[in-house]
Amino acid sequence: MRRTLFIMCFLLLMTINVHADDTENIINEQLNQLELDELQRFADDIVLNSEGLIPEIKIKDFVKTLYKNPEAISFKEILNRLWVFTWKELMLNIDLLGKIIILSVFCALLQNLHKGFDNESIAILAYNTCYVIIIIIAIGSFTVVSKLCINTIDKMVSFMQSLLPTLITLLLTVGGITSSSLFQPIVYTSLTFIATVIKTIIIPMITLSAVLSIISNISNKVKITKLASLVRGISVGLLGILLTIFTGIISIQGLAASSLDGLTAKTAKFAVDSFIPIIGDFLSEAFDTVVSCSLIIKNGISIIGLIILMLICLLPIIKIFSIFAIYKISGALIQPIIDNELVQCMSDISTSIFIMLCCVVAVGILFFISITIIMCIGNMTVMLR
Repeated sequence: MRRTLFIMCFLLLMTINVHADDTENIINEQLNQLELDELQRFADDIVLNSEGLIPEIKIKDFVKTLYKNPEAISFKEILNRLWVFTWKELMLNIDLLGKIIILSVFCALLQNLHKGFDNESIAILAYNTCYVIIIIIAIGSFTVVSKLCINTIDKMVSFMQSLLPTLITLLLTVGGITSSSLFQPIVYTSLTFIATVIKTIIIPMITLSAVLSIISNISNKVKITKLASLVRGISVGLLGILLTIFTGIISIQGLAASSLDGLTAKTAKFAVDSFIPIIGDFLSEAFDTVVSCSLIIKNGISIIGLIILMLICLLPIIKIFSIFAIYKISGALIQPIIDNELVQCMSDISTSIFIMLCCVVAVGILFFISITIIMCIGNMTVMLR
């Protein structure tokens, strides 16, 4: 008996300390294994196009900083920079406002003084020339807005196509087996379909409604304002339907899948603890540590993804809003001095620009909801374990 106790004590004294990798080392190792080059390219592109407004973004460093200091994000600084950018865009479009007002004053003078000309047709021709120039300027602005909308939507789709595989992989590492298998096809297909519908159907319908409004206001004989309003209403209704359907589908799928994943992970953990003697508890604890680190990385990637997505859509939104505001202001300023047709034309064009703005906002909201739900599903899966 004494010999046995002596051997056991000797063996205990001969053991060495084994230190498990700390959380920071595990996070660094997992980050190095992730392919984040494509996401980093999007971040660099945003910084490059922001003209010094946005500081340099390093995704891996951001995730590490967020783990050490959750308050590293200064939303006040972000809002201040966006406010500066908004005023900068408004100042850049001041010349557009000046052109519209000056041409409108000329139109008003020619309209009120045409009776003083010996040949009245000369005054009418001059008036129509100024009128057409204003319409051409408005059409140019509308074309810029439509191209900006399409390019922004394309950029958001490309970003989501790069971000989703990373998020789905991280969701799988935290135990979201069912969620990852469901979300990959559903989210990818839905987002691509909705973005395609907005680009190929809704935006052309908005453009058509603007053209119909311009034709109706230029001609005294052709009045198709009701048709323009109908086309505009259909485009807005279709946009609302797409937003509602997608939000409902992804929310229901997310809740159902996360509950099943949580139950599966809890069952697996119980089986490891119960049926693997001695080391079962250590294995489950080690697994919990790895899952927790994966969850930190997933949340960090999700947050930086939300920030990049917000910047992708916010900068064009500010540009579009500045053009919309200029046309709204110009319509209000020229109303006392010019005929109602030109004022109504400005109002219709500004309304169409605002609907285009809503299209970009809607796509951004859809993608924002998708990233947020994937992030929440991972958290719920770990909590239910």
